[in-house]
Amino acid sequence: MDNFIGLDVSKSTVSVFIPQGESEIEIANTAQGFTSLLSKLKKLYKKEHDSLVFVYEPTSSYSNTLELFCANKHIRVFKINPKASHNFAKALSLRSKTDKVDARMLAKAGALAREGEIHIPLVDRLVGQINDLMSYYGGYSFQ
Repeated sequence: MDNFIGLDVSKSTVSVFIPQGESEIEIANTAQGFTSLLSKLKKLYKKEHDSLVFVYEPTSSYSNTLELFCANKHIRVFKINPKASHNFAKALSLRSKTDKVDARMLAKAGALAREGEIHIPLVDRLVGQINDLMSYYGGYSFQ
């Protein structure tokens, strides 16, 4: 059984909903922030921490740190299409749009994942370096 953790990613922070204990926390959108989150999740989920799935919307380059962290730590993810998550929120009659509400909704949206959509991300470091260089050149991104 998968344990879906909802993450609403923004530029400098990530709102996290942890179903175990119904916790809502905010962490820095940094490797250190994700390391402390993983430590907390391992304590909460104990032996079940291998069943964790991070659910988030890919948001331009803001989710790159999360993807790299998940790739390095072998954490499975479900990247949900923003349009699908929007429609899912409407189906749940969620009208208020806050980061905490979005994180909670994303945790529930994990149930929408089809086979093959939950995976450990592959990060191509060369593409990342090219994107960094292109952002200096003119704000272009190749993803």
